[in-house]
Amino acid sequence: MSYAELNAISNFTFLTGASHADELVARAKELGLSGLAIADTNTFAGIVRGHAAAQEMGLTYLVAVRLVLTDGAEIAAYPKTRKGYGNLCRLLTLGKRRAAKGKCELTIEDVLAWGEACVFVIITKTDHAAALKSAFGAEVFLGLKPVYDGEDEARFAARKALSESLKIPLVAMGHVIMHAGRRRRLADVLSCIREKVKIDQLGRLAQPNAEARLKSGFEMRRLFKAYPEALVNTQLIMERCPFSLDELKYEYPDEVTNGENADTRLRRLTEDGLVW
Repeated sequence: MSYAELNAISNFTFLTGASHADELVARAKELGLSGLAIADTNTFAGIVRGHAAAQEMGLTYLVAVRLVLTDGAEIAAYPKTRKGYGNLCRLLTLGKRRAAKGKCELTIEDVLAWGEACVFVIITKTDHAAALKSAFGAEVFLGLKPVYDGEDEARFAARKALSESLKIPLVAMGHVIMHAGRRRRLADVLSCIREKVKIDQLGRLAQPNAEARLKSGFEMRRLFKAYPEALVNTQLIMERCPFSLDELKYEYPDEVTNGENADTRLRRLTEDGLVW
């Protein structure tokens, strides 16, 4: 059973991600994962580096973004087509225009308005699950993400019950902020900078272990042994979202204005200017 990691964060999620996009891609390839999505918070900033590294290493790469809403809900979005990618770009532009530099203000209404041609995975908080299901149907999934706090079994069972009641399928996700466990200390230093505290004051904000790293398919199958369908659905999402950055090409703008092409307009303006 193949596994694609759909929930990795790179250093483009400022002061949280402890690995570069190309490091995540290289490690995913080394671990034998079938695909990788780097879903940074409210930004597509890291996807070009991830895409370039994946092309070089021969790994399937999914374009993704983690939408963090003003109410704290986290929803991963994966464009299926170029139109879906354009919609997500417009959505992020909308959110960033509302907020101070470096911030983004988005609501569930924004996602519902601009979510066409995308697949969504609800990561945290399930308040908007019914609304997303109503709007996008089979393109909505519930993420099973381990936190490694001793409550994962109960948390997974609750998600399973919600999945059955709303008829929203489950999908397995890692809690990935670094490509390898040795970056744990760097992740803690980043947390210190983000929270403006010294390392000996970090307390519960420190990484409790090195589990927030990319894992092999074997490790993920063992972790989700009670939810095999959640592992299968990582492949389903990868198949539904074939969009690639290679599809983006520069399109020269149309210079015809009111039926007048560029050369004719230039001649007219020049002659008008000469008379002036």
